[in-house]
Amino acid sequence: MKTDKQIYTLLAAGPELLVVLTGGLRVNGPYRFESLEVKGLERRTDGVLRPEDPVEPMWVIEFQAQRDARIYHRLVQKMALVGEDNLDRTVRGLIIFTSKGIDPRSQPWFGTADGSPQAPLRVIYLEAILAELEAREPSHPLLAVFFPYRIEDRRLLQEQGPGAYSRLQRADLPAPLREGCLTVFTSWFAIRFGELMFAEVMRMLGQMPPLEETRTYKELVAIGEARGEARGEARGEARGEARGEARGEARGEIRGEAKLLRRLLQRRFGDLPDWVRERLDAARSEELDAWGEAMLDAEGLEEVFGKGAQKDDR
Repeated sequence: MKTDKQIYTLLAAGPELLVVLTGGLRVNGPYRFESLEVKGLERRTDGVLRPEDPVEPMWVIEFQAQRDARIYHRLVQKMALVGEDNLDRTVRGLIIFTSKGIDPRSQPWFGTADGSPQAPLRVIYLEAILAELEAREPSHPLLAVFFPYRIEDRRLLQEQGPGAYSRLQRADLPAPLREGCLTVFTSWFAIRFGELMFAEVMRMLGQMPPLEETRTYKELVAIGEARGEARGEARGEARGEARGEARGEARGEIRGEAKLLRRLLQRRFGDLPDWVRERLDAARSEELDAWGEAMLDAEGLEEVFGKGAQKDDR
């Protein structure tokens, strides 16, 4: 299962999660977590932690979910190039392996990760981190975030996933941190049920009421019934009810999806510009599904709606 972007999202969410997921890495003061284009390489560094305090070291972070004999060499190469562009900063490296078994322990680099505060490299294993956290603090919100990542049984995930999502919603966390956790949970949950549309996934999590319970649906059905009764004809009544039900079903579902997607986009990206709101208001159901799926991995609104979307709408 795809995990890289979700892990980096959690690391960027706040120092509370950074400390847990890195096995104790602490940063004094604010920091940015960014992807950098490294000179000399044909790829970007997916995770660079840059504290605002120039005394604090920068960290080049790699998340590794499968065995790769070159991971240490690649990380050291990136560290050197980032350091070349930041000669006034200390640059260190961190590899987060999903499990100990995929660590190639390449020398001499592995030997430098001795756990000391001044070591140039740090190596941790996610499975061990989560197991220790579960034994020490079983109600920690991070365990709820990783629920769809760790649970293989989809039936169990479907039964208990909504409860884990609800716990995250109620978690006593700073708002940006909680929103980051909810975003990652939703992303992993949607990946596990990839055959479903975005609205179906969110309804499974209890984020959309059944169509028959929506206020819009009930109001439109009532309008259809009233029109039929006003005609005073059985045929008109039947047509009015059918028309109200059809409109209620179509409009109620689309409006419900749009409202939910607007709320999730606000959680992820903050206040929405007018051009986004206009698109959501005028969207078709298939567009809402596509945007909902795109949001899970997007880093900005233009990635969700397509590059040039803002310009085109103007």
